[in-house]
Amino acid sequence: MAGCSTSFSPRLDCRQAVIVPFCLSLLLILLQSTSAFCLGSQNTAKSMPSASLWVTNLARSTTRRVQVTKRTPFQTTTSLSTPNGLRRWPQTYARYGWKSQSRLFSSASTVAQTPDVLEGDNTGGQHLEEYRSDTASTVNGLKSTRSPLSIEDRLKALNIQSRPIPGGNWDVDDPVGWARDFGRRSPEEDARLQELTVLRPGDEGYFDVSKTEVPHVTIVRTKAQAQKVLKRLFAADPSIFHACDTEVMAIDLKSVGPVGNGYVTCASVYSGPDFDYGLGEGPGSCLWIDNLDDAAGILQEFKAWFENPRFLKVWHNYGFDRHVMWNEGIDVQGLGGDTMHMARLQDTCRSKMAKGGGYSLEALTADLLSRRKQPMKELFGVHRLRKDGSEGALVDIPPVESMQRDPESRSMWIKYSCYDAEGTWLLREELEKRLKMKPWIGNKNLWDYYFLHMRPFAEVLTDMERRGVRVNAKDYLFNVERKAREDRVHHSKIFREWAASKIGPDGLALNLSSATQLQALFFGGSENLKTKEQSETVRVVKVPRDEIPEDALHALENQSKAEAVGQKQIGK
Repeated sequence: MAGCSTSFSPRLDCRQAVIVPFCLSLLLILLQSTSAFCLGSQNTAKSMPSASLWVTNLARSTTRRVQVTKRTPFQTTTSLSTPNGLRRWPQTYARYGWKSQSRLFSSASTVAQTPDVLEGDNTGGQHLEEYRSDTASTVNGLKSTRSPLSIEDRLKALNIQSRPIPGGNWDVDDPVGWARDFGRRSPEEDARLQELTVLRPGDEGYFDVSKTEVPHVTIVRTKAQAQKVLKRLFAADPSIFHACDTEVMAIDLKSVGPVGNGYVTCASVYSGPDFDYGLGEGPGSCLWIDNLDDAAGILQEFKAWFENPRFLKVWHNYGFDRHVMWNEGIDVQGLGGDTMHMARLQDTCRSKMAKGGGYSLEALTADLLSRRKQPMKELFGVHRLRKDGSEGALVDIPPVESMQRDPESRSMWIKYSCYDAEGTWLLREELEKRLKMKPWIGNKNLWDYYFLHMRPFAEVLTDMERRGVRVNAKDYLFNVERKAREDRVHHSKIFREWAASKIGPDGLALNLSSATQLQALFFGGSENLKTKEQSETVRVVKVPRDEIPEDALHALENQSKAEAVGQKQIGK
């Protein structure tokens, strides 16, 4: 939200938290009794509401500030996705014994620092109820009473020192209500996808796949099956990690992103080797939820579970899966981890630029688990035919919906989807072990750091991606780009002049976008740790004349003339 910011009040110790409201209450009583005594009437106190109201509001505001700064990270955090700006995180923090007083990353909501206390917290529940009784709005059908205070007074009571420009659609009691439906597919796209995702008997491309079975996979295609599985999921231990994965059709990731694009054809969940989903496959099976044709809409049966923050869901590239699930109206919550982020924290040198395998699920499972995930092209790729009918070198991948519907590829497709979920679960287990081996601060390790900070921060990032960031591209962004280009020219000139002072006119001809030239400049003569060879101290690079800056050409010409004069003098 443009113009929104969050501020924090100074911390107050326990004595201040008790003494200040107590003294203010005594002052209130004194004012009321004094006015009644002086004017000789009990009703006279009612004629002085300004002083009483001021003291009452000040005491209430002070109490709120104390409560806001009192909370600890392992209790709760906030996110933009919840209607009231409050997010109840699972209480799995407690099992790690974390009681750090540092704050978690907060969302961009200006009301993010409202009384963030747990419902069962005896020290803060009373203040939370006081706040709810003062606020007034209807959020997602939840009715509450509105405070008679002005917006400015309520902002002050919530310790919010800034707000958007007046006249907009921002409401202090529902700060993200204006953007609640951002990131969803358009109605026109929903109508188009309806024709593609729900085929009936007799339609081209429809197959009866109701009898398809895959060993060790719990397939859900009916509401009755979904209800049985949901009973097991909701009865599960909250400390269990559930690895989830989605498959999406009608999306070209080369041209568009997942926000508002694509349709989830199926979802797979793996909850570990000991979990039983209750449909006869036994413990250790993988849950596969069909969401096409006869089973279209079955994914909605699991909406309450996916949106329940009490259960920890693990994803690989959470930023993609959460967006495509939101396209189906499911606001996934309860992030237990993103194995892509965990892998980046565990080893930052896996990128392909660093000659690593990258952070894809395929590369990570192969490297850390010796359990390589086969890509779609290997499993489902079809060679493009040449004119003579023989198979060519080019390989095409059929559409996702075709691989899921076709009886010849359906079983392999289900295995492929479940293999991703199982790999994500195993990868999270392995990465947790490795992160625990890396110390952080005190007796904490990088797993503590990830679970405490990076995990909720990933949730905030997806909220921001969903809602977007308003940018004044016509005026502000244009001027910023122009200034950035001017700064680049200015600072490049300064750098080249500095390089020329070290290596001569050749420094003016440096191409600052060339990693090879910069490597020779900064690291020439360094020893390669693997080969033990020294890098070149001088490297000759052929550059077209029209790509050399004018000042570099003049300096090189002057250098050539000076060298020619020197040679003549030596000859004489």
